[in-house]
Amino acid sequence: MRSVALGLVVALAVSGCARFDDRLDSPFTPAQGPGMGAPPPSAPPGQREPDQPPTTSEPAEEPAEPGPCDDPDPAVIATCLEPAVAVAGIGEKALLAEEGGRIRVVSVDADPEDFGRVDPRGGRVAAVAPSPDFAEDRLVYVLVVGDGPTRVERLARGDAPRTVAELAPAASGGLAFVDDLLTVAVGGELLRFPDFTGVGRAERPEVLARDLGEVRGLCTVDDEVFLTATTDRGVVARTPDRVVWTWPEQRAVGGCAALPDSLSVALPDAERVDTLATSGGAAQGQPESRAEERYGRLTGLTALTEGVLLAGTTNKNGGEPVGTDDRAVILPDAGGGGEARV
Repeated sequence: MRSVALGLVVALAVSGCARFDDRLDSPFTPAQGPGMGAPPPSAPPGQREPDQPPTTSEPAEEPAEPGPCDDPDPAVIATCLEPAVAVAGIGEKALLAEEGGRIRVVSVDADPEDFGRVDPRGGRVAAVAPSPDFAEDRLVYVLVVGDGPTRVERLARGDAPRTVAELAPAASGGLAFVDDLLTVAVGGELLRFPDFTGVGRAERPEVLARDLGEVRGLCTVDDEVFLTATTDRGVVARTPDRVVWTWPEQRAVGGCAALPDSLSVALPDAERVDTLATSGGAAQGQPESRAEERYGRLTGLTALTEGVLLAGTTNKNGGEPVGTDDRAVILPDAGGGGEARV
């Protein structure tokens, strides 16, 4: 936002002179007339005063009627989506993956733009992640789960996707690059591919952890990875080797967003995002809720620059969708109101 300050100073200098009543020095003083400060002469008797030209003004333009995909909430940056199951930050923008396979780029100051599409082949998209060298190679990786083998697809703008890995069938999973290594959660396992450099196939995975529950999302900060999962004891947020927090009363969880001093978790059934203060990967105190019951089923979650959180909704999957669902929305700070926006 720009502000322009305009200062205007006007100085008036008034000078006068004394005049003596000496008629020889001032023999004649003309009377004021038109052009000399006096009003113009009146029209002769019986003659009308000339009409003044009518003043005209342009009619004000009426604001355009909002369209069916125009959401009145200024925090909403994309509307009329299919269920937005996953988002991944790319600086001030984000990749948004819809369940049916469409990948978009969204941001706070531009309309969504299509990046590409993968074919779920009867399954669904579960996760999306940019290449570690996205600024140069513009490659995106997509995880497809459901019907048949779990697939990792590599996608370039305007090109057909290519399968780089096929893994065991699973109903859920997560995808991220941890310390530049492709890392995939399939069912209850966490795998990484140390030999994969972005060319060819991703093979010979290493198992980082097992028995994690049904993993629903991965998020990273520096070289540390966090995951969200559903278990028979409720929802859990954890690292591969330790639990960070549990929600025993919850049975559904979405993605997560990790920052150096916090971990945020999407809870679709509770229609909110919980944020934990963290230190050394451990929780510090109770979680704070964001946007509770404001946008419905918040599921996809990521962090943009300066710690701004972006969420995607899945209200068309078991929620109560409004006319502009599904949506991508900038979340308020923890404890803030739904109108807050960065």
